[in-house]
Amino acid sequence: MTTFAKESEFEAAVILELRQRGWGDAPVLKNPSEADLLANWKRILFENNRGQDRLNEVPLTDGEMQQVMEQITALRTPLKLNGFINGKTVAITRDNPADAL
Repeated sequence: MTTFAKESEFEAAVILELRQRGWGDAPVLKNPSEADLLANWKRILFENNRGQDRLNEVPLTDGEMQQVMEQITALRTPLKLNGFINGKTVAITRDNPADAL
């Protein structure tokens, strides 16, 4: 068992392990604000749903991300939140003028 003298050493070891297990070389957020975390999640949602039948290669706007957040806020119990995390479909109304479909 490895012990760590500093939290930063533990963090570096976790990042290295994740990258070795296929998490890639995506940048790691250091001391992120809530806005940074939401922007990162918005980017991940786009990357995972960018296809024509989903986001049509057009990124989410702040308004569209707000719609997602409102749906999450409505899920008040851990059971409902777990269902969301594990694959619930979210419907939003696109407000990005770049998405003609």
